[in-house]
Amino acid sequence: MLRHASWTLLDQGVVSLGAFLLNITLARHIAPVEYGIFALIFGILLLVQLSISSVIFYPMSIRIAQLPEDGRAVLAGRSLCLLPLLLLPLLLLVASGLVALGRSDLAGPVCLYLVAWQGQEALRRVLFGEFRHRDALAGDGIAYLGAPLGVLLLLRHGTLALPEVFTCMAAASAIAMLVTCRQVRADIPPLASLRPTFLEFWSLGRWSLANNFVGALRIQLFLWGLTAMFGAAATAAFQAALNVVNLANPVLLGLCNVIPQAAARKSGEGFRAAWKAARDYALVGTLLLLPCYVALLSAPGFVLLLLYGPDSAYLGLILPIRILAVSWLLGYCADMICSFMHGVDAARLALLVSTAGTLAAAALFLPLTQRYGLAGGCAALGGSNLVRLLIAHWFLTRMIAHGRPSVA
Repeated sequence: MLRHASWTLLDQGVVSLGAFLLNITLARHIAPVEYGIFALIFGILLLVQLSISSVIFYPMSIRIAQLPEDGRAVLAGRSLCLLPLLLLPLLLLVASGLVALGRSDLAGPVCLYLVAWQGQEALRRVLFGEFRHRDALAGDGIAYLGAPLGVLLLLRHGTLALPEVFTCMAAASAIAMLVTCRQVRADIPPLASLRPTFLEFWSLGRWSLANNFVGALRIQLFLWGLTAMFGAAATAAFQAALNVVNLANPVLLGLCNVIPQAAARKSGEGFRAAWKAARDYALVGTLLLLPCYVALLSAPGFVLLLLYGPDSAYLGLILPIRILAVSWLLGYCADMICSFMHGVDAARLALLVSTAGTLAAAALFLPLTQRYGLAGGCAALGGSNLVRLLIAHWFLTRMIAHGRPSVA
């Protein structure tokens, strides 16, 4: 268990470090309004990614973890063939939206990045499903560390613009996709065999899709709500605060990648055994998280100065960061339970947890943000995570006590 967790966390550490470096570089070198626009666009891309992940990547990783070795290449091939069928209409929606918003200059680079990103993501998820997190490191290092490196090279040659940023991200993901492709064994199937695979994936992933979409809306509510109330610069400030608390993302995202598979492998022994497998991973993550959040709660001003520099417009975010740190700890506990639910085919319960959190965020956002500004918005996010944790824990105790989901 510890060996799998170590490679998972190391891989996710590389991914999160690259995303962190990219965001810090952009926040330090482009105007707040442009950085706010980047945050809004990337938020939409995350919605697209979550849709594809729920319908293809999540069911694939669960099923691959349960298959013997000779059946994995067949399922991987079918999953890779389904990807372009789902990605094409989403690309058209993204491009049309950018043109309608008056940013046609971003349509080409953003779509190129989305194609390369999802291709690389599909291949790495095959490796994840086989618990080959160590093998995924090479491609992930190229994709996620290559993007900020490309942006730094652009800075040496002049000004930085968003089309060039997305082009750098696309190039890094495309190279990573070529590297990872050599590590994945996939048998390309006849097209007629894709329909039953899609129906199976949809049956397994539809609740995950709804859950991820509702959960993503919780963050999108704050990004677009702040933009509507105070402008894109306020969204940039919120994203700058998120960058700081996201320092612990390697632990959270790494465990969310491995806990569903670990719980799925133990699900045949009952919910208690499956939760024990998931809980062991979550406890390892807790030990890694606590020092990070202690630092954020005790010295947020120093962290801001270190990351953004002495002349940054984001040095006044001390209170929002402290509020978000507490919020992220609550959210971590809720996410660990929901990841377990996804692994034992109880995604509908996770959807109820996520829906309750999003409704709480929607109810709290406007009154708290109007009265307390950005700090109030962060407090609304904390309140929504507390609601999620309380409901998730209630469902978990009932599942373990009764041996089956109480709502499924």
